[in-house]
This record gives sequence, structure tokens and C-alpha cells, in this order.
Amino acid sequence: MVYLVFSAMIIFGMPLHFGFGLIGYEGIFQIISFAVWLCGVVFLILYLSRRLTLMKAFFWLSVLFQLFESVGIVYIAVMTRPDWLEVHQKLLLVNEVLSLCNLIVVCMGLVPRAPTVVFFMFSVSMGVSYAICPEVMLSQFVLLFFFGMTGFWVYSLVMQRLVNSTRHEISDYKQFQDSVLDMFHMSKTELVALIQLCRGAKCAGEMDKGVMSHLTEQTRHNLIALGDYLQNEHRDQTTDLSAIFPQLTPAELGVARLILKNMTLKEIAVATDKSLSNVGTVRGNIRKKLGLAPEDDLREWLLAAIKRNSRS
Repeated sequence: MVYLVFSAMIIFGMPLHFGFGLIGYEGIFQIISFAVWLCGVVFLILYLSRRLTLMKAFFWLSVLFQLFESVGIVYIAVMTRPDWLEVHQKLLLVNEVLSLCNLIVVCMGLVPRAPTVVFFMFSVSMGVSYAICPEVMLSQFVLLFFFGMTGFWVYSLVMQRLVNSTRHEISDYKQFQDSVLDMFHMSKTELVALIQLCRGAKCAGEMDKGVMSHLTEQTRHNLIALGDYLQNEHRDQTTDLSAIFPQLTPAELGVARLILKNMTLKEIAVATDKSLSNVGTVRGNIRKKLGLAPEDDLREWLLAAIKRNSRS
């Protein structure tokens, strides 16, 4: 936006000088205005046609703008005569104002290196002009504009450093985010939806169906499995099996807890560090003590008994 506004000011403003003569002075200054206008048109066309990047178009437009203004400043010093001193001081003031505006624009646009180049060109032209004609450079406005441009130049250096630091932080965060998403094979939208569901809802009935629509089938399947696991963990922590089944021994209660977690005999054997036959024997003892028929499912029977106990 800063570049487009800058280009528009050049394209529509400069013809008021070299085309219509409404502002400014004639002679070489009209040629300078036309050259600046031509640069504005050419770089804008190159940028809009994507032949130049935004930063390159902005950088070269500001540099060439300052180059022509610096030529104008030196020309003023070369052509100054005692009887034209006051007029040339006014001309110098105009060029200083334009140089300051150019520096402010590139500072606002945060164009890398452009403020330094513009300030350097301005300082060199002022130094050369002072060596050629000190009288025209002794105006109080010269020092005022020089210190003003120095301040903007220092400001641009500080802001550019902050922008670079912020850019690195954003880049690091994006790499971290991409690595996390790649690790879980999830999109950003799905991850945000999952976090909202886990942290935002107070109960299942309050979950946003629109948010849930962002979850893939695999994620939903995993959430169901995770919900079953957490439900079993919660039941183990809040249920006293020894009070519900006092006839079972501690070893049998331990196996019963693992059965409630829907673990197979092999998984129970690994978890308890016992043989399959030993676990099978304990499981048979549990069924016998609880009086189950051969067709009864042990896990379903245990869940039903726990529910009946919680209701009572």
C-alpha cells in the first residue's frame, strides 16, 4: 500500500511540474521531474506485470528518486550566483523536502537497505554542494533537514532489526507448527478443532457440531478409542471392586480390573507377568465365584454389576 501510494503521488504529481508548470521551476528541474515520473510508471508496470518483486520495485524507485534529487541539489550549488542566492536557497529547500519525503516513505515501507542508501546519497550530495558553494548551504533549513533525515535513518535501522527478529520468530514458529502437524498427520484446521473440543466444551451435548465436522474419520475413531480408555481409567480410580465383589481375592480383583479394560488373556499375562494358563485359571475362578453361566460374557457381567452398585 505504501508503494502504491508513493507511485500514485509520483505519477500524478510530477506532471504538475514538467507538464503543466503549475509548481516548481523550469530548466533542468523539469527534466528531473520527468525522469522521476518515468521511473514511477516503469517500475509500477514491471511490478504489476510481476516482472519485479515488490521490494525490488520499491527499492529502485526510491534510490533513483533520490539520485535525481541529489543531482538537482548539486546542480543548484554549481549554478549559484550571488544575485540568485535567495532563489537557489528556495530551490534547495524544495529538493530537501522531496528527499525527506522519500526517506519517510521507505521507512514506512520497511524496505531493506533503502533508507541507508537514500540517506547516504543525500549526505554525499549535501557534502559536495557545500564544498562547491558554502553560501547556499548555510541556510538554517539545511541543518534542520539533515538532522531530521538522520533521525529517520536511525529509526529505520531499529525498525528493520525488529522486523527481522519478528520474521525469524514467525519462521521458527511456522516450522514448529508444520512439524507438529506432520507428526500427527493433521491439518491446521483439524488441530484447532480438536483443541476446541477438548478445552472448550463442558459436556458432550455442548460440543459444536460445526467444529466436529473438521475432524477426519481416523481422528474420530482415535477419539472414541481414547474415550473408552479414559472411561476405564476413571472407573478403575473411582470404583472399589473389593466392596462390590468381596468374594474375590486380590489377585482375582487385579485380573478383573484388566478384564474391565477389555484386555485379552495374552495382554493380561504380559501385564501381570504370569503365564497364559495361570491367567486362564484365575479367570475361571472368577467366573465360578460369581456364578456365571458358560454363555455369559465376563466383562459385560462385571460392567453390569458395577452399574447396579453405582445406582444403589
